[in-house]
Amino acid sequence: MKKKEAVLLAAIFLAAMLAGCGSRQGGEKDSEKMALNLQLDAEISTLDPQAAVDSASFEVIGLLMDGLYQMNGQEMPEPALAEETEVLEDGLLYRFTLREAFWSDGSPVTAADFVYGWQRGADPAQGNENAGLFRTAGIANADAVTAGDADVSELGVRALDERTLEVRLERPVPYFLSMLSLPAFFPMKESFCDTVGDGYGTSPDTVLSNGAFCLEEYEPAGQEILLTKNPDYWDSSSVKADEVSYQVIKDSQTAYMAYQSGLTDMAILSGQQAQMYEGEEGFRSVPLGSLWYLVPNLKEGDLANKNLRMALALSFDRETAAEDVLEDGSKAAQGAVPEGAMIGPDGKDFRDGAETYLTPDKGLAAEYLEKAKEELGKDSFSFVILIEDTDTAGDLGQYLQEEISRTLPGVTIELEAVPKKMRLERMAQGDFEIGLSRWGADYPDPLAFLDLWSSGSAFNYGSWENQEYDAMIREAREGSLLSDAAARWEVLHQAESVLMEDAGIFPVCEKAVSMLLNPNLEGEEFHTVGITRVWKRAWKGM
Repeated sequence: MKKKEAVLLAAIFLAAMLAGCGSRQGGEKDSEKMALNLQLDAEISTLDPQAAVDSASFEVIGLLMDGLYQMNGQEMPEPALAEETEVLEDGLLYRFTLREAFWSDGSPVTAADFVYGWQRGADPAQGNENAGLFRTAGIANADAVTAGDADVSELGVRALDERTLEVRLERPVPYFLSMLSLPAFFPMKESFCDTVGDGYGTSPDTVLSNGAFCLEEYEPAGQEILLTKNPDYWDSSSVKADEVSYQVIKDSQTAYMAYQSGLTDMAILSGQQAQMYEGEEGFRSVPLGSLWYLVPNLKEGDLANKNLRMALALSFDRETAAEDVLEDGSKAAQGAVPEGAMIGPDGKDFRDGAETYLTPDKGLAAEYLEKAKEELGKDSFSFVILIEDTDTAGDLGQYLQEEISRTLPGVTIELEAVPKKMRLERMAQGDFEIGLSRWGADYPDPLAFLDLWSSGSAFNYGSWENQEYDAMIREAREGSLLSDAAARWEVLHQAESVLMEDAGIFPVCEKAVSMLLNPNLEGEEFHTVGITRVWKRAWKGM
């Protein structure tokens, strides 16, 4: 019955899409525009580059704006708005000469725009979760600025003239240029931000673009986004699409029907669909280098008990979750840092030298549960897992609910599904018991994951704290280990071990995504760090 209802709802949604898109499709045909019709499986949370933390927002912002650098197909940083880069004082001073580029209002992109954008991102008054990125990047005085102990003008970035930007670091940071591809480091025009105020990014009139496309149609929490080619983009000759339209389609059956009907050029598939359509023309399974994991909120009383956390962490089979539930190319997580994006000084993946942690063991999980019951003086526990209202999160959440409850007598699990933006907001506020979260690396270093769970991180939603862990992360981020790559790598392995052995989080899966892409689509890029899907040079051939 549920399957029939889902198909019926998908058909109704598809009919609405057809009605809504009819006039636009006709216009495209008449004018012979090159249009990319894409899918998002969750609403974007914001179009503010300094505030964005989710992959959907990253993807759209990456079409609207450029920073100093962008990631190429080999996951290496290459210049975007930086025409020339000088590295001085043994990696402590960077001097960037900007190429000639323009905002969508016709004004030039200047070094002052970068200064303002970075100061805005680091300003604690803005409340941006990304403020920690400026500390991670080693920007001079970022610690004091983000803590509110110094004015934003003290941040180590300044404009020498209209097209020369100087950045001072407190320490050499090997992944610094990669971080400059992140939206948090994009420029912002101060006078425009002053004019629109808190309304930035809420409509086409409140977004200023310097990227490949401009925002044509958008409403917050809306289901459609339309972008049009920016004729003044510095690299306009490489942009072949005239339009990029997005449909937010959370239901995979609806996404497939839209793709089959020619309404979209892609469909993100469920695991079951991936098994059905594998081998079909246009099928792709793309590793994301991201992690699905459960976050226990240690401020919620019982979950502060280590034995209870260990019982929960060992109670479900990660291989089953990846291979039989998701079925989309995802793999069982072996730790807090996924395989595939973090290559060490020896040329090997971070996971090659790491243990497999929290190996599922239902018997041992039951033993930990009995210890927790004795310590807490309780015979039963009830928890709600907060998940996103998407097919993938729903399937994974249902499996975890059933498996944990089956394995651990006396433990009851319920699910609460909310839109992704709400899930992020509630976890940031600590308004949850257990959260099903996912994270993709912002830069190609294990710290992109491990720094999340340090005490001062805005993304340490579960409030897990460990002084030994904090010390190791701090040393790897800003201490003497930066001059000894091999020793630093070993300390990062040790830090992961501390996190896992205390069950600060419960890893579930290393995420992949399966999709159908229009066979005529070319030039798309998929990355495991930063902006994971890039379409600005994509086009449809014949």
